[in-house]
Amino acid sequence: MKNRWGARVYIDLFAGAGISLIKDTSRKVLTSPMLALDIPDKFDKYIFCELDPANLDALQQRVERKYSNTVNVQYIQGDANLMTDKIVESIPSHSKSFTVMSFCFLDPFKAENLCFSTIEAISKKYIDFLILVPIGMDMNRTKELDNKNIDKFVGTPEWRDQWKAAKEKNIAFDIFFTDYYQKRMKSLKYCYGGYSEIVRSTIKNLPLYRLGFFSRHPLGQKIWEEAKKYSTRQTSFSFFK
Repeated sequence: MKNRWGARVYIDLFAGAGISLIKDTSRKVLTSPMLALDIPDKFDKYIFCELDPANLDALQQRVERKYSNTVNVQYIQGDANLMTDKIVESIPSHSKSFTVMSFCFLDPFKAENLCFSTIEAISKKYIDFLILVPIGMDMNRTKELDNKNIDKFVGTPEWRDQWKAAKEKNIAFDIFFTDYYQKRMKSLKYCYGGYSEIVRSTIKNLPLYRLGFFSRHPLGQKIWEEAKKYSTRQTSFSFFK
């Protein structure tokens, strides 16, 4: 896309500190902000949002130390669900003479960390989404309860009745929910970009997450399918052992 747009913007709503230490090991890995900065054809602007001020400060120091002000980065401290106005304002204005394409990565640990209203607000811009959908963990455990967090994650309590119907047909929750979330994104005029392979725990092979890509343009799905060819299939996390 580098030669097709006036500006390309990368947005990370749960940016973290840029480096993570794998639990019970001495292994450190780069996380999404540093990986996005490390690509050969960099984005024209990066927007990093993080709730924890200490994490955001650590990220800023790492970015400045490695890139020495050679990249355009804006840092936003706070809950991404409460900072949507500032996030949207930080994206350059799109016009016929200056086109802007944004890519937003969201990797909530739990359903309660992300509201569908946040995606609705940001989707007013020309933007694609890559979303980590936490189908396991708290979602799967609490789906039968009066869980308001799932309501917020999909933006409506209507999923409950549809889940009852799906359960009667012996449809697994992760299959039902990923399909339902796809429909919710379609309500915002997003094409179905597709999901990655399911990520499972090493305990009982339980489903934990799916990574879903959503674009309003059919070309987005083609790019997603091409990108998956170069990915490494990841089926477990070491800290779940």
